[in-house]
Amino acid sequence: MSALKKQRVAASDGEIEKKFAQGQRLQVRDRFAEAEQRFRKVLALDPRHLGALTGLTQCLIAQKKQQDAIETLDRAAADAPEGDEIWLFDLAGLCTTVKYLQQARTLYERALEIAPDMSSSLINLANVVEEQGEIQKAIDLLSRAIEVHPTSARAYGNLGKVLTGTRLRDEALACYRRAIELNPNISQTWTNLAALFEVLGRHHEALPALQQALNLDPNSDAARWNLARTLLTIGEIEAGWDMYGFGFACRERQPWRPFPGLIWEGQDLTDKTIMVWREQGLGDDLIFSTCYSDLIARAGHVIIETERRLVSLYQRTWPEATVRVETWTSTGLENYGEVDFDYTAPAGLVAAQLRRKLTEFPAPRHALVPDPARVAECRAWLDTLGTGPKIGISWTSGKVDDIRALSYTKLADWKDLFAIEGAAIVNLQYTDVSEEAEALQRDHGLTLHRMPGLDLFNDLEGVAALTACMDAVVAPSSFPMMVAGALDRPCFHYIRRNWTMLGTDGSPWFPEMRCYLIEDTGSVSGFLSRIVADVGAFLRA
Repeated sequence: MSALKKQRVAASDGEIEKKFAQGQRLQVRDRFAEAEQRFRKVLALDPRHLGALTGLTQCLIAQKKQQDAIETLDRAAADAPEGDEIWLFDLAGLCTTVKYLQQARTLYERALEIAPDMSSSLINLANVVEEQGEIQKAIDLLSRAIEVHPTSARAYGNLGKVLTGTRLRDEALACYRRAIELNPNISQTWTNLAALFEVLGRHHEALPALQQALNLDPNSDAARWNLARTLLTIGEIEAGWDMYGFGFACRERQPWRPFPGLIWEGQDLTDKTIMVWREQGLGDDLIFSTCYSDLIARAGHVIIETERRLVSLYQRTWPEATVRVETWTSTGLENYGEVDFDYTAPAGLVAAQLRRKLTEFPAPRHALVPDPARVAECRAWLDTLGTGPKIGISWTSGKVDDIRALSYTKLADWKDLFAIEGAAIVNLQYTDVSEEAEALQRDHGLTLHRMPGLDLFNDLEGVAALTACMDAVVAPSSFPMMVAGALDRPCFHYIRRNWTMLGTDGSPWFPEMRCYLIEDTGSVSGFLSRIVADVGAFLRA
């Protein structure tokens, strides 16, 4: 190459990097449309500039141009040169980052056709297929990665993570031990080991693992989030709440709605308006809602944004507050400034401020107020079932995997509950129960009573009204149990020890709730008989 040609190439490279740096600066300042144009110019000069492709994809997503982002990645995948497994690998990683999993999978598979023993492709493809729900496929890929690279700490650590989601807990623990033996300096391995200890109920063993993770990576938001929940679980309440915000940083708490300068951190709310927004699922929302009466007493005015199915119930319960559907206006993301409040906070942050000690949980507590007309309808139907006690039951969840299955049961497991003299067992389970209910009737001659016309998933006013009529409720950690607790109904709750218990053997949030700890990861038979006996004794009393 002549000296003149080398100079032109260098100048071209310099121009490319200059435009790329301009795009990065614009992206950091949230000037996404301008950054998009800079990145496109870079890619016109160098179609395989991964940094520009990454920046362009991120800017398109930030502008809610998801389809454009997908088409951009599809074009890059189609133009990928044959035989270049490194470029395919890098492009697949970008697709994974933006959760375009199917294209990521295709690219990793293409890379493996070229280099079948590329352990990094095997490991990353395993992560993708696990997220797609193909657990055995992920295990096979990681086992292959270990075959070709027996000293890969990352392969062992990822296999431990996948096995944690199955019933192979001992094997998962052995994988983590081997990963740490091979390389004790991977923060994520220690974080995942702590998660396994949480599944096993060995919370005090999770603490040193998380501390080691943070020693290796002091900025690991995932480790700090896990540490927050572990501290709450073992009763270190104030320390746990102080770290609870890291759940947003690692995207485990949703939705994140940043309002710079307006987040409430305990300031005096006299004559001030605070807007509280729902976070996590409906069960979490009901737990945190137990703080709203205290917040209303402190503030000039409270605005509560929640899921539409809960709005009317909350309006009736807290008429002095403004309760509205979460609309994503005033999110702090794109239309910051459209606010009608002085402060704002996610519901969990309100709990973190107002429930820092067990002594700060009020007794008696302000319960939810169901619709009197709907309650009357429910009572009229229940009267047709006889004069005996009515026991509400829920036993599973809409999402069950091997880990979650440890906390749930089957309807047939509760045959003895149906044998309580004079009792009618009423369905509160919001999933399709037809098959189990019919099997119970056919095989055992037992009837699960289901209120005609009541949609237990969408009609939460009806759910609250029916639950309010129950003499007792039996359920696992699920939305029906949280509704019963929030209504102050007598609850018999089987649960694996978790952060909501705040180091106790019960529920500080719902004082009427009796908790039965699931300690044996292999069997539920122990607590079943205890609950049935206690429900019977309670109803007789």
